[in-house]
Amino acid sequence: MSGPLSIFDSPRPAQPDLLAGSYIQTNLNYGLRIWWAFYWRSVLPSIIFIVVFNFLLRQLWLTGKLPENSTAIVSFILRFDSYAVNYIFAFFSLALVLRKRFGGFRIALLSNHGGEGAQDLPPTFARTARVWWTFCWRSIVYRLIITVAVMFPLGWIMSFLVALIPSPGFVVAVNAAVQFLLDAVVGIVVIYSAILDEDISDFRVALMPRAESAGAVAAPAAPGLQQG
Repeated sequence: MSGPLSIFDSPRPAQPDLLAGSYIQTNLNYGLRIWWAFYWRSVLPSIIFIVVFNFLLRQLWLTGKLPENSTAIVSFILRFDSYAVNYIFAFFSLALVLRKRFGGFRIALLSNHGGEGAQDLPPTFARTARVWWTFCWRSIVYRLIITVAVMFPLGWIMSFLVALIPSPGFVVAVNAAVQFLLDAVVGIVVIYSAILDEDISDFRVALMPRAESAGAVAAPAAPGLQQG
């Protein structure tokens, strides 16, 4: 007799109409794989771009090649450009992930919210933008909630670590680790709870077998769910 399923194996409830088709129920394991495919494609290029762009902008400003009255503008760009760049790269990363074939499954956009006669829709620019916007605004909300929830214990832990190891390099490393963990938690929660198996606009984001062809979502020959 098999033991209880872990959170990585436990499927989320699926829509009845989708259960009749070639549908893979979402669990946290799928969510983690999708998040990682999205995260590294988004974060690595954005970090490289921000570092190079900010370096060049500072050089232009320090060497006097920018207008004298541009100090406020340059300061504003250097302070907030990382947010804009992250969300721009997130769009292109999401566009790639929506078209990616994972091992045993893929992301599908189904018409009729995955109901009867649902069609496998292509991830056009407009549909990608809708998924991206859902990810962006929910990430902001979840980040605020998580930040407030962990602010006090995190501040206490940081103060303890800084007092224990008073090194500027250590502080930078800890801050980077905290930022990574915060981004990871927010990204995983949003993708798993607010994107997969959710209705966005007039379509549903679902997981389908990798070999499923475009067109109508076909029912399997035997009842039951296909797992990737």
